[in-house]
Amino acid sequence: MGRRVQMPERESNLLLTSGLILLISLVLAAVAFFAFTLEIIDPPVTSDAPSRRGSSSSDSTGIASPDGTTVESGTEIGNIIYPGFVDFSITSGKSTVDLFNDSSNPVSFTFTIRDAEDQILYSVSGVQPGQSESWNVTGAYEPGTGRKELTITTEAFGLEDGEAYNGVSTTITVNMG
Repeated sequence: MGRRVQMPERESNLLLTSGLILLISLVLAAVAFFAFTLEIIDPPVTSDAPSRRGSSSSDSTGIASPDGTTVESGTEIGNIIYPGFVDFSITSGKSTVDLFNDSSNPVSFTFTIRDAEDQILYSVSGVQPGQSESWNVTGAYEPGTGRKELTITTEAFGLEDGEAYNGVSTTITVNMG
């Protein structure tokens, strides 16, 4: 008869615990994969700004007042819809940053695009509701120069009185190839 070798109890418990942790990790990974695949939950977004209506992301509105405080919806100040921006690569055929003011906004926008060193690359004021501007990133960076970080600041100003409302700042990455 063969001899039976018995593992010490501590090593046996460690092996069982490691196997259990691995099994739980695999089950959680599978649940997350199917939740994203079946769109039960949304994957994390790459932009920290609310998206504009009609985009593939969820609709978001920012409610702003001249003094920067939040106000109730339905007041005469109303809702301000800020555009969303996402990372992109010029190798995919896109080389512009589209700066858009939703037609339902009661404000004009000023857009300022800065590089990682806080230098202004582009600025446009007075973008009215329903209007848009485009900035070609290849005017500032040559293709093949790698990843560039841009900060886009959107400031809102009342149409009637030009009074400053609160704004948003979004940082995106552009792959120049």
